[in-house]
Amino acid sequence: MLHRRENDTIILKVEGGEDVLESLGRIAEFYRIESGTIQWGIGMLHDIEVGYFNGREYEKQKYVEPAEIVSFHGSIASNDPRFHIHVSFAGRDHAVHGGHLFSAMVDPLLEVEIHVVNTISISRQLNKKSGLKEISIQ
Repeated sequence: MLHRRENDTIILKVEGGEDVLESLGRIAEFYRIESGTIQWGIGMLHDIEVGYFNGREYEKQKYVEPAEIVSFHGSIASNDPRFHIHVSFAGRDHAVHGGHLFSAMVDPLLEVEIHVVNTISISRQLNKKSGLKEISIQ
């Protein structure tokens, strides 16, 4: 994995075969990111597990074949879940799928921009009404 920081911007390139969320976790640890946003991501993934929240729970779907990222963005919080990422991707047939990212493997690369937030604290708190750990901003 290659990465570099300039002020509040981190650019990273994740190599093929690496786990997306584990890689982002290592970067957050390395740069001591408490709060931030994932501005964009481009590349390809495989073994992608995404979810659709139906109002009670996530309906998960797994896509095994390599797919091109169409959209990749989210937030980074100080507590679990650290990452809330939405992704859309297209397969060989150009059909687009997506949702809340639960897991994925990089294939052959993933390039990401992270914006570190220094004066706003982002955390997640359970909202009993929605059943989701929602963003809390201070």
